Amino acid sequence: MERRRIETDVASKTVADTQTLSVVILSYNTRETTLNCLRSLFKHSPTIGELEAVVIDNSSSDGSPEAIEEEFPQVKLIRNSRNRGFAAGCNQGIRATDGDVLLLLNSDTLLVDQSLDVMLDFMNRNPDVGIAGGAMIEPNGKPQPSCQPFPSYQNILFSKKSLLTTIGGFKHKFDEYRRVPDAVTDVDAVAGGFLFTRREVLHDVGLLDERFFFYVEDLDFAKRVSQKGWRVVYVPQVKAIHMGGESTSKNPAKCYWWHHKSLLKYFTKHHRKNWPMNAAVGAGLTGHFLLWWLFEHLPSSRS
Repeated sequence: MERRRIETDVASKTVADTQTLSVVILSYNTRETTLNCLRSLFKHSPTIGELEAVVIDNSSSDGSPEAIEEEFPQVKLIRNSRNRGFAAGCNQGIRATDGDVLLLLNSDTLLVDQSLDVMLDFMNRNPDVGIAGGAMIEPNGKPQPSCQPFPSYQNILFSKKSLLTTIGGFKHKFDEYRRVPDAVTDVDAVAGGFLFTRREVLHDVGLLDERFFFYVEDLDFAKRVSQKGWRVVYVPQVKAIHMGGESTSKNPAKCYWWHHKSLLKYFTKHHRKNWPMNAAVGAGLTGHFLLWWLFEHLPSSRS
């Protein structure tokens, strides 16, 4: 995909308008991480708009709901009796909010400076933007891949989860596909853990597809938003520190399998007529998972 760099006003002293930002955070056995995320959110709350926050707890067993209620009574807390997954949980949060702009925010993120003001101002000034994402950076300041192309039969070989990316030429291709732009740029999709969208967009294209239990729901959403004519834009001036892997590290095999299942669902949904290639993708993803599992459980891999 050829990305289009654009010249646009990111922020200035004159604010185009004010609005309400609704922040939706999913929590699953990440008590301290979620609390730190909320502390960061209210420390860096927007000054040019109202803020509302909702946390959806997917049946945590570590005392997360009680701790959130005690420290942040202003947060709307939804307790689920079971883990409903990312898409369904976020949809619960979206339905419970009233804001004009919504932010889907991972619980393992920390906001930086007045990034929320910058993004609200940017979206006010660019009403054709349906989705916007900011830069996700590691605690050491290293940038993480914060935008990505839509999955295709070609680039699936170079995905973040591919074992092939450990090989020189394939790693180069992966780096090329996941290169982070240094300016405001139109992209296919942005990371679902730091994703801004509009209430108007949700009315236009619908909520997240709950058939994606975990992973790829952000790619599917961006695909549908683009098909409706909205722009998807990466804004590097908007930043969040991303710790990464706080929930997934507890059961990596299950998360890895969810990722592979979601990828296959993406292809069967958006390329449903190409069933021979989809069958090959399904076989390849299954084989890839089994190969990964084998390497993970070899005695030498634990030495």
